[in-house]
Order: sequence, then C-alpha cells, then structure tokens
Amino acid sequence: MSGLSFSSGLLAPLLQSLDVLQLLGIALALVLGGMVKGVTGIGVPLVAMPIVTHFLPVKEAVLLLSMPIILGNIPQALEGGEMLPTLRNIAAPLIGTVIGNVIGVSVLIALEPHHAQAASGVALIVAAVLLLVSPRFKLPPALVRPVGFALGFGAALMESIAAVPGPLLAMYLIASGATGRAFTKQIAIILVVSVITLITTFSHGAHANLVDLAISAVASLPAIAGMLLIRPLRDNLHPLAFRIVVLVCVLAAAAQMIVKSHVLF
Repeated sequence: MSGLSFSSGLLAPLLQSLDVLQLLGIALALVLGGMVKGVTGIGVPLVAMPIVTHFLPVKEAVLLLSMPIILGNIPQALEGGEMLPTLRNIAAPLIGTVIGNVIGVSVLIALEPHHAQAASGVALIVAAVLLLVSPRFKLPPALVRPVGFALGFGAALMESIAAVPGPLLAMYLIASGATGRAFTKQIAIILVVSVITLITTFSHGAHANLVDLAISAVASLPAIAGMLLIRPLRDNLHPLAFRIVVLVCVLAAAAQMIVKSHVLF
C-alpha cells in the first residue's frame, strides 16, 4: 500500500494549475452529470467525462470520476442484505471486471495522451450507442457465466478508459433475468468492486494516493447537488426524450474528443 501516501499524487498538481473558470467548468460538468442521472438514471461519468477532458488529461479525469461512482452505488449495493447469494449470482462478471480493470488501467497508463483521449472518445460513443438502442436479449443458462465474464471484462475496459462501465453490465444483467431491485443491487455491487479495483491499480501503477481519493470524493458533491436541483423538475420532463437528447450530445462530444486527439490525421 506504499502508493497510498500523502505525496502530491496525480490530481492535486493539475487542479492547482487550473484557473477559477476551469475549476468551475469541471464543477459544472459534475452538476450536469448529476442532473442527467437524476432524470434518466444513466451514470454521471457518461455526461461529465467529455467535458472534464477539456480541462484534465484522460487518466486524471477517469481517476476524478471514480469516487462519485462508488459513493453513488454503495447504498444500492447494501440495500436488502443477501450479499453472499447476490455475489454468487454475479461471480462471473465480478471476476471479469477485476481482470479487465487491471489490464485496462495498465493500458491507459501506457497510452500517449492523444491516444488515451481517442480511446476514451470511442468508448463513450460505444456506451452512448448501446444506451440509445437499448439491446435486449435472453441468455440461455449455459451461456450466463461465460458471457457474464466476457461482458464484465469489456465493461471494466470501458471503466478504465472512459469511466463508463454501465451499458455492458446493464445488457448482461437484463439478459440474465435480473429485474427491479435485484438488477439495481447487482449492478451497484459490480460497479463498486470494479471501481475499487481501478483505484487500487491506479495507486500502484500511476502514483495515485489518498489525496487523489479525497479530491475524487469531493467531486461527488457537485453531482449530488445536480441530482437535488433537478428533483423538482423531474416529473415534468419526459425521461425518454431527455435521455435521447443527452446521449446525442454525448455522441457529439465524444466525436469531438477523437477529432481533437488528431489520431485520424
């Protein structure tokens, strides 16, 4: 655990170099992410990531958004008890996410900044398209575990590169028959385990530390504020229409990330 110290870390030096308007831009991105999650239920990172990468490199943006994911999912993961039976049901995607995050973070750390930005943009586009088309299928029992491992692994790669593991996990859980509270609990547990693995791998491979985790935890506050701000308007907005508008905006922002990375020319 030597990587978890109170040295400078990754986030603090970068944030100190930003001016007030840039810091406000990051806070606004988190507020917008919270507002969208409050209406549509899609994750804060999907909306915040393409905005935050205007101010921070992709690696640091992924780290900044890690604690909001954990803190937003812990209550749902603990709801209703029955942790051991739930863990047995989702063992395959859990194992996939752990392995996927270890590999994904290693790849992200090794990538050049412009390649990391392009990879993040592609992952965001894939996530937005999956949420737009909402594919639904039913898995036969014999395929539940191998497909769970594969999609858990893929979700972790998307988590490591763009902080958006949700779409693939949602596809798997729906296909395996999870509904209602069981679906919410299962995806929350997988996300918490996935992000803890991501943070641990970052702490050893990229010199992230407790200061970084504290900063990431503080980043949860604007997201929570956004969810509270939108609550009075939530019932007056059509979730599907709002969801489509948001995801189209995410697609445009992610495409811009790829263009800005200059990998295409």
